[in-house]
Amino acid sequence: MSRFNTFRISIEEYYRAHKRDLPWRKVVPVPYEVWLSEIILQQTRVAQGTPYFHKILEAFPTIESLALADEDTLLALWTGLGYYNRARNLQKGARQILTEFNGQLPEQYDELLKIQGIGPYTAAAIASICFQEKIGVVDGNVYRVLSRYFGISTPTNSTSGLKEFQALANECIQGTENPGMYNQGIMEFGALHCTPKSPNCMYCPLSNSCHAHNTGTVTTLPVKLKKGKKTKETLHFGVVQNKNKVALRKRGTDSIWAGLYEFPQLDGAPEYGQLLAEPMLHKLSHKDLYCSFWAVAEAEISGDYNFYSKAEAQELGMPIIIADFVTNKL
Repeated sequence: MSRFNTFRISIEEYYRAHKRDLPWRKVVPVPYEVWLSEIILQQTRVAQGTPYFHKILEAFPTIESLALADEDTLLALWTGLGYYNRARNLQKGARQILTEFNGQLPEQYDELLKIQGIGPYTAAAIASICFQEKIGVVDGNVYRVLSRYFGISTPTNSTSGLKEFQALANECIQGTENPGMYNQGIMEFGALHCTPKSPNCMYCPLSNSCHAHNTGTVTTLPVKLKKGKKTKETLHFGVVQNKNKVALRKRGTDSIWAGLYEFPQLDGAPEYGQLLAEPMLHKLSHKDLYCSFWAVAEAEISGDYNFYSKAEAQELGMPIIIADFVTNKL
C-alpha cells in the first residue's frame, strides 16, 4: 500500500470515529449551509462561529434572502466575528449567484472560483463535500498535518509552498471514494488531534509513519515566513449624548471597518472632555488599536452623524470594541 493510501485511510477512519456533530454536517449536505459555514469559520474557531451560523441562517435561510438583505442588518448579525469583508463578499457572492447561476451554487470547483469571496480553499470544500469532486482542501490545519506527516519544510505562506501543498493535498485525495469525508477528516484531525501545540502523538494513528514524529521535528513544522512587526495606533472617539440618544456615524468604504458604525473620531484627546473608561485595546492581525472614549459636546465633533437610542444602536453593524462600549458603558 502506498504512503498516500495509508495516510488517507487513517484520516478517514479517524473522522468516522471522532467527527464532531456540527449543524452544517448533514447526510445530504446543503451547499448554501456549507458555504456559509466555511466563510464564518475563516479566522474563527468552531465554538465561536457556530452561534453566528445559526442566527445568520435563521435570518437569511436562502441564497436569495441573503442577496436581497439590507447590508446593515447583515453586518449587525456579524458583529463580533471581525473581518467584516467576509460578510460583504458573502452577500456579493449571493447576488452574483442569483444573476449568473440561476440562484444555485455551481457544482464544479472551477465554476465556484468565479464567485465573489470564494477562493481555492472554500471552492474545494464545497465541491468535495457537496458534489464529491476530488480537490484537496488546504487550510491551516491541513498545512500542519501534511507538513508534519510528509516532512515538508517549504514555508506554507510562500508562493512555492502554496503550490506544493495544494499538489500534495490533491494527490492524497485521489484514492478516496468519498472526497467530502476525507477533506473534512483531515481538517478535523488537524483541529482536534495534530494541534499546533502539544499534539497527541502518543495515541496518533499516523505516528509510525509520520516524518515529524520520527525525526523529532513536530515543534518545528510547519514552517511559516515571519510577518512584519505589528504596529500600534491610538484612536479617540467623541461620545455625544442627547435625550438618551448617542451620535454615531457610518464609515466609508476605504477602511478596516468599512460600512460599520462608530462614534465620531476626534483628532486627538480633547481639551474639554471626560474620559469615560480606561483606553481599550483592540487587536487586529496587523496592528493594535488603543481606543479612548470621551464625553464631549456636540460642537467637538464634525462630519455626518445621526443620533440613535441604545436599542437602535445595538441593531447596527459595529466593530466589536464599539459594540462592547455601547452595550456595557452607555
